[in-house]
Amino acid sequence: MPTSCLHAAPAMAPLALVTRVAHVTHVTLVTLGTLGTLGTLITHVTRLKRRLSLLTLASCLTLGITPAAAQTADDDAAHSAGASDYALLCAGCHEGALLEAPQRSALALFSPARIVESLESGIMATQGMPLTRAKKRDVAFFLTGKRVDETASQVMTFACDSPLSNGTALDQPPLWNGWGAGINNSRHQFNETLLTPDNVGELSLDWAFAFPEATRSRSQPLVTPQAVFIGSQEGVVYALDSANGCPIWTYDAEAEVRSAVILDLDEQGKPETLLFGDFGANAHAVDAQTGELRWKTSVHEHRLATITGATAVADGILVVPVSSLEIIAASRNEYSCCSFRGAVVGLSIATGEILWTHYTTPPPQPTSKNRLGTQMQGPSGAPVWSGITIDTKRSLVYATTGENYSSPATKTSDAVIAIDLYSGERRWVRQVTTNDAWNGACSTGGFNCPEEKGPDFDFGAAALLIESKSGQDLLVVGQKSGMVYALDPDADGELLWETRAGSGGTMGGIHYGMSSDGDGLFVGVSDLPTNNPYNVGEGQPGIHRLDLASGAIEWRNLLPNVCGETKFLCFQGISAAVSSSPGLVFAGGLDGMLRAFDAESGAILWETNTAQEYGDINGVRGFGGAIEADGPVIAGGSVYITSGYEKWGEQPGNMLLVYSIKK
Repeated sequence: MPTSCLHAAPAMAPLALVTRVAHVTHVTLVTLGTLGTLGTLITHVTRLKRRLSLLTLASCLTLGITPAAAQTADDDAAHSAGASDYALLCAGCHEGALLEAPQRSALALFSPARIVESLESGIMATQGMPLTRAKKRDVAFFLTGKRVDETASQVMTFACDSPLSNGTALDQPPLWNGWGAGINNSRHQFNETLLTPDNVGELSLDWAFAFPEATRSRSQPLVTPQAVFIGSQEGVVYALDSANGCPIWTYDAEAEVRSAVILDLDEQGKPETLLFGDFGANAHAVDAQTGELRWKTSVHEHRLATITGATAVADGILVVPVSSLEIIAASRNEYSCCSFRGAVVGLSIATGEILWTHYTTPPPQPTSKNRLGTQMQGPSGAPVWSGITIDTKRSLVYATTGENYSSPATKTSDAVIAIDLYSGERRWVRQVTTNDAWNGACSTGGFNCPEEKGPDFDFGAAALLIESKSGQDLLVVGQKSGMVYALDPDADGELLWETRAGSGGTMGGIHYGMSSDGDGLFVGVSDLPTNNPYNVGEGQPGIHRLDLASGAIEWRNLLPNVCGETKFLCFQGISAAVSSSPGLVFAGGLDGMLRAFDAESGAILWETNTAQEYGDINGVRGFGGAIEADGPVIAGGSVYITSGYEKWGEQPGNMLLVYSIKK
């Protein structure tokens, strides 16, 4: 083995082979130190990645998956051609220079058909433009060791049938709805009575569900007493029996469904319509009882537009956040960067008609040309990566925005924007970081990096609208800078207090969200060591409690590094959103650990490792990994969590896991 492979142990070295998932409650951590792959080089990626030869990389595939040895001259030629095209068009991003791109180890898990589809008409279509179909197939063969015609998609074979699949009405309202358990995004389960600090240590794995054709799980579940609704990377939305994970119905959205789905109720308070966005920038309305499509609407004109955040519903209006993948396409020097502008879109729930569109920047105009002579455009960007918060008292929609993609930077990037719920008109803007323009070219040394060059401190988290114990409303937001801000919604977002919870960074800081019970504010901090020059102080990866009224830090629990050394594939930071219930705080880590903390002291009351093999589930190989974006869902004495995320050099996975207290 080449010396450069010595630290390339299997990214998913099994911690335990689970044959009876219902009986696994805890996993020993002693072997987590083996979870090192090319992800260990992330912090030095610019210097080191380009020194690794392509042949060495080919011999260092992780997850125990290596391309099949070439048996014929045709195989040799295809493998060599695929390696060459991959090195030219793909390796610059997928070997670590662009953190957003799935790492090579994750690509090896994809089906070759999926890779070809991505290069032809998916998110990698821009990169795939110079390649013929035959060359795209060669790239897929190089990465997976399989020909397109030698593989088939995984087929789910359910071992059980839900009694609800026979037409039984779903008549129970949700226990946790949408991203934040309500349109204010508090992420606090006020109605949880079964889970307490005294018994939370009794949680054990109840049932597990493995998604086919998936290397990440980041659609947060919606839970009712009868059903769990959840989207998937392969574009299928599932209605599963809450008791056992057996299928009730499925709906094919034809594009990945990320973040959370939301349930709209009828006049009797019964489930009526399931609403969500997909990765192709389409909004869907589906019959909650049957999974039949009611309408589907494209919400943005840009070809690289997407929906990564959760939608929200109020007064018959579906509000949709729009972001884009242009931030990745910008890494190509020949790409005319940039023409996308972020948006928030209001649609009729009844018909899918677009009622209004609020753009976060003016229309881009030609500016200068880059060193290759490619025409640049601006302003652009300010995407809405995260979920929407709705304030029915003030008839406002709150959207948090990301960075500009190109110069000039605007006053609407890295900001909270208040939008009229009924007209889509802007009421006010509160920007917290000025002059933040950044795209993927800034990571790769490309010509399209804006002159501002960061700091890449965009908002990945939705705002929380919280009524404090004193009766004052606060709009609270956490930023990748590591800062937490409290704004006054009655004074056009005037700053009430600000507190530094973490050092910040490209990966946070506060990445996907916080939780509040009206007294304390529970903040998960990632602080991955990405060497962002704008970081402040030492990293603070872990859970923090802030006083909601003042912002003062009441306690910190800086989590242990179970890996022995800092590695991307095993890092203790909390990137995923935090959730809480009376007396408890739940958080999942980038290392795959899921923990329950005492809300008053921060002490760890329960923990389990989700980054393990789960055996064959529904005919699909089940494996957990990093908990990256979606936070725990607390409902009816159970905790629901998705596990696995292949981007950023982290641990892939395809699991929905449900932990319960045995009755």
